[in-house]
Amino acid sequence: MDEENSASNGRVRKVNRNTPAARWNLEMSRRIRRALDSDPEADITTLLPSTYSKQLQSMRTSVARQTVANQAAKPTKLPRHHHDIRSQLDVSNSLVIISEPSPDLQVLFQSKNLSQAIMDLLEHGHVLYKSPSAMVLGVYDKIAVKITHENLATEHAALSYLQRQLPSLPIPRPHGLVRLGTFYILFTTLIPGLDLDKAWPRLEGSQKQDISNQLDSIFSKLRSLPFPDRHLIGGAHGEGCKDIRRDIRTSSKPIEGVKQFEDFIFAGSKTASPLYVDLLRSLAQSPQAKCVFTHGDVRPANIMVDRANDGSWKVVAIIDWDASGFYPEYWECIKVTNNLTSRESFDWYKYVPKSLSPQRYPIQWLADRLWDRDMLNS
Repeated sequence: MDEENSASNGRVRKVNRNTPAARWNLEMSRRIRRALDSDPEADITTLLPSTYSKQLQSMRTSVARQTVANQAAKPTKLPRHHHDIRSQLDVSNSLVIISEPSPDLQVLFQSKNLSQAIMDLLEHGHVLYKSPSAMVLGVYDKIAVKITHENLATEHAALSYLQRQLPSLPIPRPHGLVRLGTFYILFTTLIPGLDLDKAWPRLEGSQKQDISNQLDSIFSKLRSLPFPDRHLIGGAHGEGCKDIRRDIRTSSKPIEGVKQFEDFIFAGSKTASPLYVDLLRSLAQSPQAKCVFTHGDVRPANIMVDRANDGSWKVVAIIDWDASGFYPEYWECIKVTNNLTSRESFDWYKYVPKSLSPQRYPIQWLADRLWDRDMLNS
């Protein structure tokens, strides 16, 4: 049944399974179920993201506030966005400006109060992507807005850095970053096109290879950026080192070299024995690996393409730079197959750009595949 009744003080309470908090818990339960299918003895406490409690409380508090407001106003219908993350934003919450809104963004604001101006802008947005914990909106066909509890400083820093270092690289331009309450809101250029995940089934083999060649050129340029002296491994502006698998694991201390990076990666399990860890590390040692600029989550959903009048397809943007920064040169070649399973039939993996192919670093790729089974965030 979709609704359950419970008696309390002589009243009947209907359980609402469609609140943000309820849908968030449902997503978490599915995640746990998938993990237990793979490993029935997994530690369930490690399967929840570190921000779980904070996100749940924020969702519940937001709904409670909205309920009180609705009761006072006695509305005739539910708020327009009561099923998405915008319903959890509160204009009265504190606003922190992490990066000033660009002039192009400010001209779209219709209020002198920045919090209210942002809320008004989001009201006009159309949904490009939605999950229980994040949302991307398109506003006036000019601006893309990402809203999430996750800190978006890494993505904003990467876009700013690459705009200076490689201005011709096909990426969104940053237009500002703020935090409203517990939510981060990132503004970037909205680039028209279709994500490659949706376009791929339409492509012929020659078109797929052409896309692969374009991507190889783009990522070869990205990987050619020099690693700055004394720069830490991780985000472009020192935001820290991340390992994104099913969940995000972030280093609690600065990572100064490849060895420290591998110390961080191989400390990501509570179940693997020291003997097993030492053996695996001995097979995959790469202390001489150089560090290159890395996207960290290259997959068709993060690649935007557009079809020209002559029928050819062109890569117009690489998006979602939240896992980016300077990492060992083999890291991108490992992460490009993050979603690959033994039952995979999606032939994108046959066309992975040469510069990112796991074949370049087969030992590191195979070692990570073995290690992934024991990772806390896998």
